Amino acid sequence: MLDGEVRLLLDLMEQAEKDGRPKLHTLPYAKGRAEVDRMSEGCEAEPPEVAATFDGTIPVPGAALKFRRYRPLGVEGASLPTLLYYHGGGWVIGNIETHDSTCRRIANRSRCQVVSVDYRLAPEHPFPTPIEDSLAAFRHVRDNAALFDADPARLAVGGDSAGGNISAVVCQACKQTGEPMPAFQMLIYPATDARRNTESHRLFSDGYFLTRDLIEWFWKAYAPAGSDLADLRLSPLLAEDVSGLPPAFVLTAGFDPLRDEGRAYADRLIDAGVKTTYVNYPGTIHGFFSLTRFLKQGLKANDEAAAVLAAHFGT
Repeated sequence: MLDGEVRLLLDLMEQAEKDGRPKLHTLPYAKGRAEVDRMSEGCEAEPPEVAATFDGTIPVPGAALKFRRYRPLGVEGASLPTLLYYHGGGWVIGNIETHDSTCRRIANRSRCQVVSVDYRLAPEHPFPTPIEDSLAAFRHVRDNAALFDADPARLAVGGDSAGGNISAVVCQACKQTGEPMPAFQMLIYPATDARRNTESHRLFSDGYFLTRDLIEWFWKAYAPAGSDLADLRLSPLLAEDVSGLPPAFVLTAGFDPLRDEGRAYADRLIDAGVKTTYVNYPGTIHGFFSLTRFLKQGLKANDEAAAVLAAHFGT
């Protein structure tokens, strides 16, 4: 059963469309991004105070990616456990600002530093650029940890939706090359299977915020026709061997098209012996982790993710 707050929010969204607000998937990408990003900033709860924030850039091939670093309240010294956070938005929308409050809350609640990474977006920068940017950012922070007040042995990756996909892929890529991996992965309703043929994709294709049409709009921009959907950077669920990957926290939502592929990835990690905490929020929808101004379950999920991160690092 849908949570009451979720039902009310969906009703408000439906009424807005009846009143003339265009559906995102009908808009040009640049216009849709600008409108949704502005709206998304207002969907997060009021941003909590943190000890300090630092804005800067990370050099990657062909670009300098913006980042924002959040130092949690009440934590002294340098060499902090640190979460690199990759925002969601279908690899098309979203930025540091749309996830500012979420990153602040996770930092304070986990007593870990958070570095939010503004990777380049499709369709201007389609697959694999967002993945390559995010992997380069992880390597840069890992290899220059002192510049970020980060402990390279306690470096995690995490993100929601597209950001969950990116986080899983970063871990798999580091394992494949034999380089130091993240110490932990936080996967919030991650996209793990580009084929999109699960039961939850069928059940929740319309009326639950993330619709089939919107998913197709994202994928058309990110992985144009002819892309190999079995590429592990698009479908990390299809990896032959997921053993030896970092411990994980995997969260799904009960009325989310991505629910089943997120659960399937958690199951694969568990079956492979990877220490994994899996939790499903049954009464809510995709995006709730960031819709914290309207959904108390989003705040609860922020806190639960932060608590698991804190327990892993002993903070």
